[in-house]
Amino acid sequence: MVSTSFVQNQALNVELPQANGDAQPSQDLYIEIVVLKNGRYEIEGRDVADISLQGLAKTLQTVVKKKPALRSSLAVVISADASATHQSVVRVMDACAQVGLTQISLATQPILETGKE
Repeated sequence: MVSTSFVQNQALNVELPQANGDAQPSQDLYIEIVVLKNGRYEIEGRDVADISLQGLAKTLQTVVKKKPALRSSLAVVISADASATHQSVVRVMDACAQVGLTQISLATQPILETGKE
C-alpha cells in the first residue's frame, strides 16, 4: 500500500488517521474529497448538499466535466476524519466508481513516534 501526502486545507478541522510509510507528493492533478466526522462531505472545498450516493456522484460528475482533458488520469484523494464512519468513506468510493474515477488514494498523517531522541 502506498500513502501520499498532499497539502492540507487548514480551514477544516479534520483529524486524519495515522499510518506508517514515506509520503511523497504527487505531481498528478486530483480531486480532493473531505469526509467530515459528522458524515458531511466537501468536494474541492465546497460543501455537498445532497450526501446520498446519487448526490455525491452528481457533484463528482460536475467536477469531472470541468476537467475533461484529464478525465482518464484524474485521481481522487479522500481525506477522511479519523472519526468518520466507514460507510461515509465507502459511499465516496462508490460515487467515484459510478463516474469512472478509479485512481483513489486515502490521505493519512504520519504516526508520531514517542520516546525517540
